[in-house]
Amino acid sequence: MLVTMATSLVLAMGLALTGRGEGLPPFDLTGTWAVMQVTSDIVVYPFVGQRTRTTTLILRVEMRQQGTEVQVYESHCLVDTDDGTTMVTTEIPEAFLRSLGVVERTATLEATTGGWRFIEPWPTQVHGARLEDPVNDPLPTAADDPRVFDQDGDGNPGITVRVTILGLISGEVYAVQRLTKLLDGQVVTPDLIRGLITWTNEQVTIGASNPFLNTSGDAQVDPVRERSYFVAIRVPSGTTCDDLKESWRAVFGR
Repeated sequence: MLVTMATSLVLAMGLALTGRGEGLPPFDLTGTWAVMQVTSDIVVYPFVGQRTRTTTLILRVEMRQQGTEVQVYESHCLVDTDDGTTMVTTEIPEAFLRSLGVVERTATLEATTGGWRFIEPWPTQVHGARLEDPVNDPLPTAADDPRVFDQDGDGNPGITVRVTILGLISGEVYAVQRLTKLLDGQVVTPDLIRGLITWTNEQVTIGASNPFLNTSGDAQVDPVRERSYFVAIRVPSGTTCDDLKESWRAVFGR
C-alpha cells in the first residue's frame, strides 16, 4: 500500500512548476517524505586496493513550508553500503543512526527560469568526538583523546563500523568523522524533488577489534558529481522508518 500510494502521488502531479523570479511557490511541500541520499567515494581498502564505494542513506523527513523557507525534520532510517567489491562488506549499526535523533535543518526555495530550486545545507557534523570548533579543529587520532566519546553507546570509543575483508578478516572499526553536505535540486512536482549532493567526508580510525583493520585507509569524494545525488518522494502521513526499511527499494525504484 505504501509503495502504491507513493508512486501514484508522484505520477498524479505531472504539472510544470515554473518560476517567475518573484512571488511565492505555487505548491506546498508540507508533509511526510522519504529521502534517499546516495554518495560516492573512492576508497583504498587493506589487502583489496582501490574501489568505488556507494553509500545510500534513507531518511524519513517531515517538511513544514512557509513561503520560500522549509523547515526539515530528518530521522535516519538506514544506511546501505556497496563497497564496490564482494571482497569487502561494511555495516553501520542501527545504534549509530538512533544516536542522531531527529535533526532539524532549514531549506530554501529559489525561483529560476526553469522552475523552483530546492537548497538544503547540512552544516558540519562531527560524529564520535566533541570539538570546540567543529569546522577547523583537527579530528582526534587516538581513542584516549578526551574529545572522543562513545556516540552509539556500545562501550567503544567514537562510532562503530563492522567490516569484513576477503571473508577472513572481520571485526569492528572505531572511528571519528567530520561530514558536510549541500543538497541542491529541483522541485519536479509537489511530490518529487531531486538533485545533486556536494559533500566532504573526513574520517579517522582510532581503534579496532582486529589489528588488521586498525588503519584509516585513503578515501576521496568521487570526482564524478552525478554519482552523488538525492531523491525526495512524498509518502503518506504516518509512514515510519520501519516502513521505509522494508519498502525503500520499491519506493525509489531500486
